[in-house]
Amino acid sequence: MNFPYTSEDFQEVAGLLGREPRGLYKVIKRHPVKNHPMVIKVIPWVKNQPFPTLYWLTCPILKKEISHIEKDGWIGRFEKKYFEPDSELNEVLQAQHAAYRDERIELFNKVDGDWEKLPVAMQEILKKSGIGGISDFNHIKCFHLHYAHYLATGKNPVAELLNELFQMSRHY
Repeated sequence: MNFPYTSEDFQEVAGLLGREPRGLYKVIKRHPVKNHPMVIKVIPWVKNQPFPTLYWLTCPILKKEISHIEKDGWIGRFEKKYFEPDSELNEVLQAQHAAYRDERIELFNKVDGDWEKLPVAMQEILKKSGIGGISDFNHIKCFHLHYAHYLATGKNPVAELLNELFQMSRHY
């Protein structure tokens, strides 16, 4: 199958990552001013291993800013304040994990076409993990993953809070 990215896309993403991208499917979003790739979509099976991160943040500006926010302990604060297991936001996040999982399986079937050929253990990883491969949907693994998901789909309660609290949207 030919993936919907150009050789220029591949080189740009490689430059942003500092290495060749593995499993690149396509560039999803570009920076509106600088035009560099902000988010890429990655196939869920790379080098005969499950790769549950469907959306990858490549924008150096956002990556740096989000790294600072994570370093300052905001993931734990978000979990305690906004995403308690019975909270409304947690329910929205659970639905986003499920949608992400379903999209990942759909992409696997589109790219590879034979879900049943995967070993059962590998199927389970891809079926049971959510955004970025997290298995415990009551926790936030990484803001970068949630923000990439948000930029790709326009939906993610974690990223929406990041926008609200840190005005992240000024970058795109």
